[in-house]
Amino acid sequence: MEKLFIVGDGTLFQRHESHDRPVCEAIVTDRRRDGVLGPAEGRPEMSDTGEYLVVVDYEDERERKRAEYLLDNWEDGTIESLDGMSRVVRGVDIDELYDQLAAKVPEDELSAYELNRVDTEATQVQATIDETFDDVEADRVEWAMESIMKKRKAVDQGSTAEGESLWAVYTKKGRAEIRYDIRQQEQSTIRLHIVIDGFGDAPEFLREFIQEEIGYMIA
Repeated sequence: MEKLFIVGDGTLFQRHESHDRPVCEAIVTDRRRDGVLGPAEGRPEMSDTGEYLVVVDYEDERERKRAEYLLDNWEDGTIESLDGMSRVVRGVDIDELYDQLAAKVPEDELSAYELNRVDTEATQVQATIDETFDDVEADRVEWAMESIMKKRKAVDQGSTAEGESLWAVYTKKGRAEIRYDIRQQEQSTIRLHIVIDGFGDAPEFLREFIQEEIGYMIA
């Protein structure tokens, strides 16, 4: 697993193996030899004026590029690269480690930060589509949905416990999960129910795209 390290007021791009899932952590303490501060009480709240370390796990170059593009084009605040070497250290005597590093390089080239985990979650957005079709075969609706998924280069995730078709898709607006169910309600009526769960503008973007494509394919 590779990682992308971001610091609000500083961005570090560094890759290494880790068994941890991605976390968002706040830089609380600047531990320089001339003034070591104590850790903050409890977990800090996110704010526009704080300084944060954000860690992004990514599986491949496509994910890395998506995250990097977002960071490179973020308009608010300051996001920049850190100079030099950086490491996340755990279970060590930081004062002893600092002393040993100061023996190897000039002390004015050293700094250390104490990190506290920030409780935060991305806001998930949901969009839905409900369509009914008269005098249309269920197979034709299924064909239309599979064609739309392939057009978006969605990845087939199988089925949900309720038997819904499940797909994962990435767009320029963000990532999303699409599940849909096709059922015959009456002898000549087919119902299509689609649920799109995702982040940012992706669900609404996909809802509009799917509705437009369905209009072309099932007239």
